[in-house]
Amino acid sequence: MDFVPYHSGSAGPLTEAEPAFVDHALRPRAFLAAPVDKFYVKFRTERFRPNHLVTFRNSVDGWSQDIHGAYYNGEWVFFLEKARYRHGFAMKFVLDKSAWMEGPDIPLQAAGEHVFTEQDVTFGTTPPRYLHGYDNLRSDHNKLQQDAIPGNPDDSIEYDVIVIGSGMGGGILADALSDAGRRVLVLEAGSLLYPTHITNLPGDWSRMPSHHQVGHFTNEPGSDFLFGVQMNFGGRSVFWSGLIPRMHDWEIGSWPQNVRNFLASAQGYPRAEKVMRKQMTLGAFQNQLVAALRGAFPDYQIEDLPRSRHQPNLDQQGTLRNVIEASTGTFSTAALLLDSLSFHGSAGRDNLTINLNHLVTHIETGGGKATGVVCQDLAGNQTRRYRGKRIVLAAGSLESPRIALRSGLSDPQHKIGVGLTDHPAFFSNSYELSAASPWAGFENHAKVMMFHKQAASTQHPYNVELLINPKYWDVAHADDDVWRQQVGSDQRTMARLQFVMASRLDDGNRIVHRGEGQKLGVKVNHNLSGSHLFDEARNLRNDILGFLQAQFNPADGMHFGNEGTVHHAGGSMRMSGNQSGVVNEDLRVEAYGNLYVCDVSVFPMIPAANPSLTLAALALRLADHLAALP
Repeated sequence: MDFVPYHSGSAGPLTEAEPAFVDHALRPRAFLAAPVDKFYVKFRTERFRPNHLVTFRNSVDGWSQDIHGAYYNGEWVFFLEKARYRHGFAMKFVLDKSAWMEGPDIPLQAAGEHVFTEQDVTFGTTPPRYLHGYDNLRSDHNKLQQDAIPGNPDDSIEYDVIVIGSGMGGGILADALSDAGRRVLVLEAGSLLYPTHITNLPGDWSRMPSHHQVGHFTNEPGSDFLFGVQMNFGGRSVFWSGLIPRMHDWEIGSWPQNVRNFLASAQGYPRAEKVMRKQMTLGAFQNQLVAALRGAFPDYQIEDLPRSRHQPNLDQQGTLRNVIEASTGTFSTAALLLDSLSFHGSAGRDNLTINLNHLVTHIETGGGKATGVVCQDLAGNQTRRYRGKRIVLAAGSLESPRIALRSGLSDPQHKIGVGLTDHPAFFSNSYELSAASPWAGFENHAKVMMFHKQAASTQHPYNVELLINPKYWDVAHADDDVWRQQVGSDQRTMARLQFVMASRLDDGNRIVHRGEGQKLGVKVNHNLSGSHLFDEARNLRNDILGFLQAQFNPADGMHFGNEGTVHHAGGSMRMSGNQSGVVNEDLRVEAYGNLYVCDVSVFPMIPAANPSLTLAALALRLADHLAALP
């Protein structure tokens, strides 16, 4: 069987677990409980789309309580439990928590799908709001957020650095710069959703990434780019998988020389791994498996899959060494920045200001410099303009070029918004290990990384991720009984593999700015650059499964993920060392003396390695550079 292209477009009716723009690669774990029986209320409207908020109130929950939904693809959708409303109810829509819909109450039954349009629903008063092209962007403002992240709307301040975006790149950069004594303002379009990574919270939060996806683009004809961006305090770092592999030498060779030197130095990857809390060990089973794989596959480098999973009490051998520092779990910039805001001092909040619910529309420029940042304050419902000596775009591979295109930035090489590319990958099925396998045991768990010792851009250019019992990813359970309930019914030992390839940027890919308040257009070609490796990948998969004594069909195909997602795709504001891109090796936009970019959009190629560690290293390097400027 040949490889199977993996097209993940949404199909079938909208469900609670899978919004219309869901990334199907983030499906819930296999041991989740069955979904609750639901019915739907929908309000189709363009006039009252976000930043308007439509809720409804009803006779069951009380006429003063707002029931929240989410705006997907032209309609407000409310997912409701049948059991809660089994006797029926009366309801009314409410606009912006203040304007009731006109007319009598609407009687409904808890079944099916109830659809309303603008002809059915009118409001006597329409509060003015900015209308933007972001489905499901939350603009919450409450006491908790106000106390934790108070912000400062004073536009008379001139900051040393303004950072646009609080995600992986922007959050690390802002923290490092403020620690260095620079006065920093962070502008974030979203709200405070979670104070830490979701796997640090008790319970299974695996549906939350899809629930918090923001739909901010549509695919051009022939494009199947996948959704999955989160726009909130901490950005995607609140929801990521925590994998932090380094690029290999053959990947780093495509980067400017000074950047290559930095990544290889003690200030590069090692420093970033410390910031991101690289995991020490997964224990004896993992060590035994890695040792055995090294003996069985001598041509491959085999090691623990690098993860951001804080283990301050352990050394690399798993020996207890420190009982003072508590684990912070999986890294997120939400936790990093909240820690800073919790304390006074130069390493605390003295130099750090964060304004949430500030959607940046454009950057003002003049005289070869960026002179100001213009935003929509979605909570305060007014336009604000902030000034900084230096400005950094860290809004992601789609949002940074959107702001650049909307701002009309000088682009002599015509590369802004061009080249958006992801790394292709082969995804195996899940395979059960036989009971006689020495690696069987439903409580066994391993995360292993493999790559060929002779890997180069022209041979074996891929990483292999091997997971044994991937259902034990990271779930924090405070209730031992519920943990036994969830896993006790499945005594199987399962294995799954993923082969991730590097890729050059595709200049046929582009981002199209369609105007203020409209969604972006995205055109991304199918990336077939790794398809010729199918036989090699399948043969290696079969060898690994044979070693594990798994039950499998050697002729099984593998899904080929080639459309790309916002999680790993980059290149849309590419870096170069010869003025052939958008930013130089210091991440400064070539045409401006004080404008920088710090997200995956600057990648000059897309490595097989997950991009987070490299981005963290680049953010630390940029912090050093900006802190050294007068």
